[in-house]
Amino acid sequence: MKKLIGLIVVILVLAAGFVGAAYWSGQQAERWYQEALAEGSKNPSIKPSTVRYERGLLSSQVVTRIQFVIPEGGDAGMPDPSFSIRQDIYHGPLPLAGWGVPGVPLAWTGSVVRATLDPESSAWTRELAKLYGGQEPVVAISQVAFDGASNTRITMPPLTLNDVEDLQSFKFAGLQGQFQVGPRGAAVQGDMTVSSLEAVGKPEVAGEGQSAASHLRLDLRDLAMTVNQRKGAFNLMLGDSSFKIGELRIQDPATGAPVILTNLGMDATAALNAQNPQQVDVEALFRADKITADPWSGTGSMRLAFRNLDGAATAQLQEWQQSMAAKPDDPQALDELLKLVKALLRGKPEFVFDTQAKLTQGDWQGKLTLNFQDFGEIDPLQNPAGLLGALEKGLAEIAVSKTLAETVLTSMAREQILAQAGEQGEQPGEQAIQGMAAQQVAEQLQDLVAAGFVRLEGDQYKSQARFEGGKLLVNGQEIPLAPPAGEDEGVFGEEIPLEPDGGVEEEEAPEQQ
Repeated sequence: MKKLIGLIVVILVLAAGFVGAAYWSGQQAERWYQEALAEGSKNPSIKPSTVRYERGLLSSQVVTRIQFVIPEGGDAGMPDPSFSIRQDIYHGPLPLAGWGVPGVPLAWTGSVVRATLDPESSAWTRELAKLYGGQEPVVAISQVAFDGASNTRITMPPLTLNDVEDLQSFKFAGLQGQFQVGPRGAAVQGDMTVSSLEAVGKPEVAGEGQSAASHLRLDLRDLAMTVNQRKGAFNLMLGDSSFKIGELRIQDPATGAPVILTNLGMDATAALNAQNPQQVDVEALFRADKITADPWSGTGSMRLAFRNLDGAATAQLQEWQQSMAAKPDDPQALDELLKLVKALLRGKPEFVFDTQAKLTQGDWQGKLTLNFQDFGEIDPLQNPAGLLGALEKGLAEIAVSKTLAETVLTSMAREQILAQAGEQGEQPGEQAIQGMAAQQVAEQLQDLVAAGFVRLEGDQYKSQARFEGGKLLVNGQEIPLAPPAGEDEGVFGEEIPLEPDGGVEEEEAPEQQ
């Protein structure tokens, strides 16, 4: 009998302990929720808020509103993208309230959060729920550890549609994602993938005597996004992020010709400067292994880099953006911004813009480097021109193959000639237009070479512009920054003469009286 009583006492103690632990877990879950809400509020583009928070003993039910901030002057006709999220929080240390709920693990943990879209929260969520029928369009399940770290799985089920509004067909293979977030958002690591997405629009109805227009078609294969960042010095998120698309194909309904990008990707990195740990470097590289857009075909890349950014000023600039979202009419905001800009400039930041392309029509290489400095004790509102003192030096270099340069410029000249002909009510023949454009471009390039603005080296046109010490030099030749009064617009500012051909009659000169 004593053993039975002892066993009952042990069970009651364990039960009381479990209830107490579940209550404590519920309090912790609410605290984590409030911290996440405060962190999300730092984004100037959104305003998260709690619609309802009902905390029970073993679980809590929450509805959170995500309100997007529409900037002044935005399109008033655009639908509001704001929406609400439903969250079921199953308290630890053992989430018994989630027993039998799909995807909810029954494991020793702080809590488990299951989040879905509230289908009645906006027009687009209602439409999405309608398209998915009885399925939930998006489900995110987060397992939250006792220290606040979380492991989240995000899924969107596949969706196939036919003859829906403007779409003839739509095939979505689904989305899978997994992210690990450290306590208090100190780190984030994860990935998200979409294996395929196909969308085919309905062809436009042709008018009488017209052929049916081609339909818009989009095909996407092997989309992958990754992130690996940690909160480092100055409370900044440092690390890597990337996205890659195996193939993106877009069919132009106007021409029916597809634009194809193969292995399109972006890699971004934020890190402390190797020479000065008080500064931060940020770099992003965009690239495509192959680009096909009739008549162009080839490969290309673009790199943007911001170096020597003062770490403390960069962090304060982020805080300034957040405060501006909360107080957009703060009269002190502009003064604070100018102070932060001057702090950034004192570190002598550098901006690099680098582009490369290898096309069937030829190659292109271009690089722009700008080095900045403190513009001194001036009032930009009273003397805006004084801001030019922030540019310490700059260098721009371009090398483009002769064939590519002539092809691009001839195409531009052709469009200009067509526009002028349309304004004059004339219809020159295609052969004449092409000949006039080629002749005009040849003359323009000859003038640029003769003036020293461009060098022709072998089969490449090259040019270099350098700014330093208040002087601008193009290919070693100093160019006055203020042109003399009355000087014309230059070679490319001249109007292209429209010469007649077989398709255009010359205007008769008036007879002399």
